[in-house]
Amino acid sequence: MKHLFFWVLGYLAIVIALLFQLPSELTIISLSGVSVWLLGAMINQAFSTRAAICFIVSLIICVALFFLPINYYLASVLIFLNLIAVLLLSELLVNKCNFDVTHSSVKKIAIQITQFTILPSLCFGVLSCVIASMYTSFSFSFLLAVLVVTNTLGLLIGTPFILLYQARGDVYLQEVYKFRHILLCFVMISLMAMTALLSWSIFTITVVALLALSAVLYSFKLLSLVGYILGGSAGIVLYANRHLYNDDLLNLGFTLFVTLISGYCIALILWRYKKITDNSCMRLKQLNINFEHTFELSPEMLLTLNSDGVILEVSEGFLSAIQISRLHIIGRRLDSFISDKDKQSFLSHQLNYAHKFKLDALTLVDKYGKNLIVNFKAQVFEFEQGHSTLCFLQDISEQIKLADVLEQEKELLEVTLSSIGDGVICTDVNGKVTYMNPVAEAILAKLTREVEGVSFDEVMPLYNEDTKQPIRGLIEQCIKNNQLMGLPELTCVRNHLQLEFAVQDSISPIYLKNGEIVGAVMVFQDVSESRLMSRKLNHMAHHDVLTGLPNRLLLQDRLSQFCKRAKRESHKFAVAFVDLDKFKKINDSLGHDVGDLLLKQVASRFTRSVRACDTVSRMGGDEFVLLLDKTKDKHQVAKVVKKILNCVSGGYELDSVHVELSVSAGIAIYPQDGDCAESLMKHADTAMYRAKKVSKSDYEFYSIELDQAAELRIAQEAAIVSGVKENEFIPYYQPVVNAQSYSLEKLEMLARWHHKGVLQSPDSFINIAEEANLIEKVSNQLLNQAFSDFSGWIKKMPTLILSVNISVLQLVEPKFVKAFTTFLKEYSIPPNNIEIEITESSLVSNIEAMKQTLFEVQQCGIKVAIDDFGTGYSSLSYLKYLNFDTIKVDQKFVAELTQGRTKGELAIVIVNMAKSLHVNCVAEGVETAEQATKLAQAGCQQLQGYYFSRPKSAQDIDPIIKVDQSISQSRTIG
Repeated sequence: MKHLFFWVLGYLAIVIALLFQLPSELTIISLSGVSVWLLGAMINQAFSTRAAICFIVSLIICVALFFLPINYYLASVLIFLNLIAVLLLSELLVNKCNFDVTHSSVKKIAIQITQFTILPSLCFGVLSCVIASMYTSFSFSFLLAVLVVTNTLGLLIGTPFILLYQARGDVYLQEVYKFRHILLCFVMISLMAMTALLSWSIFTITVVALLALSAVLYSFKLLSLVGYILGGSAGIVLYANRHLYNDDLLNLGFTLFVTLISGYCIALILWRYKKITDNSCMRLKQLNINFEHTFELSPEMLLTLNSDGVILEVSEGFLSAIQISRLHIIGRRLDSFISDKDKQSFLSHQLNYAHKFKLDALTLVDKYGKNLIVNFKAQVFEFEQGHSTLCFLQDISEQIKLADVLEQEKELLEVTLSSIGDGVICTDVNGKVTYMNPVAEAILAKLTREVEGVSFDEVMPLYNEDTKQPIRGLIEQCIKNNQLMGLPELTCVRNHLQLEFAVQDSISPIYLKNGEIVGAVMVFQDVSESRLMSRKLNHMAHHDVLTGLPNRLLLQDRLSQFCKRAKRESHKFAVAFVDLDKFKKINDSLGHDVGDLLLKQVASRFTRSVRACDTVSRMGGDEFVLLLDKTKDKHQVAKVVKKILNCVSGGYELDSVHVELSVSAGIAIYPQDGDCAESLMKHADTAMYRAKKVSKSDYEFYSIELDQAAELRIAQEAAIVSGVKENEFIPYYQPVVNAQSYSLEKLEMLARWHHKGVLQSPDSFINIAEEANLIEKVSNQLLNQAFSDFSGWIKKMPTLILSVNISVLQLVEPKFVKAFTTFLKEYSIPPNNIEIEITESSLVSNIEAMKQTLFEVQQCGIKVAIDDFGTGYSSLSYLKYLNFDTIKVDQKFVAELTQGRTKGELAIVIVNMAKSLHVNCVAEGVETAEQATKLAQAGCQQLQGYYFSRPKSAQDIDPIIKVDQSISQSRTIG
């Protein structure tokens, strides 16, 4: 802002001084040139600031005019017009002339200045001249001439500086214009003024010379500053000294105008030419530097040599290939890097005249003596200083190696085509045979020379194995579609000897490097044996290996076809799901070989008992499915199924073993029991399970009630899941007492389900939990609570044993023992205080799977008890394979003790067996004193039953543990 203040103050000082020196309207007209200085002061200010400056300046000058002997009103009007013109010019320069004068042409600068400064300024000047000529003695032409000399001159040579100032601002001017520039500017203007006083001719020469010198030596920055000061002062100086020139004022003013404008334009032209020249030199210099850098950094192998073959310049590519640094290679002769065998061929070419030459496969030697093979091209250029050779080298070492490899591969390919097990036939684009390998020759029983040029379809007569229809035009189709094609399924070829071969593989176009198709190649294999094997495998994939019946996969397909045909022809058919009763027992007791033989005979009976249109399928294990086609009604189906079941059921002679077999079947009828394969199978399966549970060796038709039972089962499973989440499963405990003293020795944990306010026994949920794979979660919940209770009791009774029932599904799990012992450690319970009970029936049916688990359990110190002993309906041979600690006599044998001597003998036999096996014996279901006495007298060690105590909750067991009373004393409790 201080710069603005000084600029405006200087302008006011000059204007007021001139007005007081020469008070005249002509003075005001001539002051329009000085306005260029005020314009420079305001150019980088806001419009409001510029307007305020013009208004304040006009007021100050008008106040000064009031004290001068001049027409006050006319002078004020002229001042206001002049300052309004300045404000308008500043606005035009700000909005219309935003360009950098240092990077613009002289033409553009002149056009912009004329369009946006001189013409608007002349408009206001003409108006001022008209007004002044009306109220003064000066003629309009005289005033206009003075205006043109002063105003136009000032704008033409002063505006470039203003534009420079506008574009760069105060900071730029402070950085560029130093004190020496301003001093030099005033020295030059002073010289011009002095020469003007001496001689006008000398002045003219001096102006042109000084302006040109400023442009050449100090570029545009000094030229624009000199023009800016000259533009504002020339007219003032001329008018102020008009008395020296008398009547020649206009002529001299015109001469001054032409001189300054001409000198300024010449200086501008010199500056532009100098700038263009400097830029061109700079670009040439940069191009030369870039070329040198590009040459040196080029990854290509480039060299420049002098006429003696000495290396002058070298690229990074050559240095990298030779593996020598630039310092050690510049100045050496190129032939020092050429092998001895190629050196003479290089030296035979002269490098002292302009010409081209090349050397193929020139061998260079790198730093480590390794050969490098290159293609060498050179061009010798002639310069004033002499000759220079530019060399281009291309490393072809890899190409030569590749060519050798390709040659070897070609030989290998020929040997391979002759050695591979696939047949190969090549044709041209017209489908004529051009080549056959030995395998193809052997299959077709002809040599290549015999079939060369013959049509492919004649040489290779293909046909479909099933339909016997010929397959033609494969080569033409492959070439036309320009794509790889596989041979159709079941393709065969018959040679001229009428020998047939099953073939498979593909036909592909043959391309040149440019992508042009020049033929086709067929690669094929003799798959006669594999196709025969595939048929066998396909049969095996869809049929049961043991019985040869359709398997589940083929059954699904046939059942789907049955459904579609029945829907199309509006007839019924039946699906019978058949299961062999107790097949697992037969298989386990008699062995798998006998079981497999039984399955084969069952399958044979099924096949003999159905019609040809029906299907018998084995689903797996002991499950079979019958598809009975085109049935009339349920009565007919029942009759047919009964006949089939009667045929299948009965006796079988299996390796001198007679087996009686019964079966159960479930029947679903299309469409009333289902209209798709999935629903029919599901409903037949549901009916079969109903038959096994209810009628045995019989059949059941599907009904909606069976689905309702299944839904009830699902609801029960959901309730068990919910019960686990809500901790509804709780342990109850039934005491086991010493048979002699009736003192408490053991507690058996019994599961209870507290569901919807009702305490349910295990019979209502254990089987469901096992079938739904929920038994582990239920068992874990019960064991957590039981172990928590028991950990407190054994602190008071360290010898107390807790007996827990474990499902066979848990025992066969590999991680059961580890998980169970982790439970014990968590509650600090010694393993020898725990006994695991397993029912005899589950033990016998899973003897192999459970043998290892029970061994690991006993290794941990946990006791094993066989529950419900004597109910397994099997031989007792398993006892010799297992170690156990306790036998529990089933309660039905105990109940027989009071029903007569004969019936009670089984319980006593089991007690004696336990003594013989040296294991503990526990009698279950003791309900009377008589039973307790007989068992104790027989040697049974422990007793359990309602006679002593019903199962109790943990809260009811606590008092017994605390007082350590015998059960005989407490059995009246609960």
